[in-house]
Amino acid sequence: MQKVSYMGNGETTEFTFNFPYFESTNVIVTKNNEPATGYQVIGTPGGVDADIPYTGGKVVFETAPTALDSITIARALPLGRAIDYQPTAKIDPTTLNQDMNYMMEVLKDLQDELETLRTQYAEIADKDSTATLLARIAAISEDIATVRAQIMALGDVSTLRQTVTDLSTNVGTIDSRTSNLLDYVIETQIPTAENNYTWYRKYKSGWVEQGGIVTSTTDADINVVYPVAFDDTNYTLVLGLITVNDSAAGLQWSGAKSMSETGCVIHVTNSVRKNWTAYGYIAS
Repeated sequence: MQKVSYMGNGETTEFTFNFPYFESTNVIVTKNNEPATGYQVIGTPGGVDADIPYTGGKVVFETAPTALDSITIARALPLGRAIDYQPTAKIDPTTLNQDMNYMMEVLKDLQDELETLRTQYAEIADKDSTATLLARIAAISEDIATVRAQIMALGDVSTLRQTVTDLSTNVGTIDSRTSNLLDYVIETQIPTAENNYTWYRKYKSGWVEQGGIVTSTTDADINVVYPVAFDDTNYTLVLGLITVNDSAAGLQWSGAKSMSETGCVIHVTNSVRKNWTAYGYIAS
C-alpha cells in the first residue's frame, strides 16, 4: 500500500503525497488512526492521455491539525474492473492502458502488503525460532503436569479441610497449649523525673514487676502510689536501703507501715533513700 505520514503543527493545512491514483475515493486520510473529516483531496493531473489520471496531489484540511495529531495519507485500490469492453466497440488505447495500469497498481499494493507480512513474520518462520518455541511449550506442559500431580496427591479438598479441623480440635491452638509455658513483656515504663522515678514491666499473663525510690529530708511516712494497681494485697513487696557511705545512719532500717492494692506507706529515717520493688498480678 502506498502511503505517507505527517505530524501536525497547528499551522499547516496542506499535506502532499506523490503516489498515483485514479479517483479521489482511492485516497484514504486518517487522523490518529481514525477516519479524518473536514478535508478535500486535490489531485495533480497526469494529462489528457495519461495512463493514470493523477500522479499525486495534496490533502487540504479546513482546520490545521494540532501538534498531537498524526496524519496518514494512503492509497486503497479496490480489486475489480471498472471498464466493460464490448465485442463490437472500438477499443480506445488510452482507456485500455488505464485499465491495465489500474490492475498493475493493484498488484503492486498486494506485493507491498505481502512483503510487509513476510518481514513481520520472518522470525516465526525461522526453524530455530520455531524449535525454541516448541521447547518452551513442552517445558510449560511438564510444569503443568507436575503441579497437577501435586494437587491430586492432596486428595479431596473437603477431606483435607475436615482433617485440618479435627487436628485443630484435638491439638488445640498454640496459645492454649503454651499459655503456661510462654510469657513476655507487653508494656514497660522507664523511670524518669516526670513519673517520680518509678518503673514497671507488664507481662502477657497479667504478671507485673514494678518499683521506685522514696526520699525525705526528715523522718517521715512516705505514701507510695504504684504505677500499676495489683489485683489484691497478696503481692510481694521488697524494701531496701540506698546509701553512699558506711555510716550507721545509712544502715538504719524500717519497713512498710501499710499495704494496699494501689500503694503502700514506707517510713524513711535519717534522710536515707529507700528503694521498693513489688511483684504480683495486675487488677483484672
